[in-house]
Amino acid sequence: MPFESLDDILKPDPRFADLCVVQGGIARRMTLADHHGAIADISLSDAVPGEVGAAFDRARNTIIYAFFDYDLFVVGEVQAFGAFELALKHRLNGHGGAARGTLRNLVDRARKAGILPALVPGPTVVSDPIEALIALRNGLSHGTSDIHSPGMALEVVAACASWIDHVFPS
Repeated sequence: MPFESLDDILKPDPRFADLCVVQGGIARRMTLADHHGAIADISLSDAVPGEVGAAFDRARNTIIYAFFDYDLFVVGEVQAFGAFELALKHRLNGHGGAARGTLRNLVDRARKAGILPALVPGPTVVSDPIEALIALRNGLSHGTSDIHSPGMALEVVAACASWIDHVFPS
């Protein structure tokens, strides 16, 4: 999407024109309120540290603004992955400060400590839900021209929320 003019920044991205919701058996065009409601339904437990919650809310807010610029879905997903990484830093290190390594290292440490479940065996490494998230995060973080749909972005954000809550059980 090209840089938007001042007159166009608050207009819905044209790609939302074809997205519908079904309400009472009738399909209608998705609104900003529908989009906001779907994102608002994804939240973290009260056991999650404030810094992690703030990082996660940055992801949710970015996803909201994707209504006006569809390309922001990927940015919001990357921020959700960052919130998951920050959650692991807090749990493993007692704070969210600098930690050696990568998300991969943090996940491996969390699995060894029993904070995250053991690797799920399968025909490919991405058969494990956490490994699939790491692969997606790495693909997005190292440069991509991918554009994700609202549904895909919401699934990624929901998965990150679920694992963050898992790291900080109530």
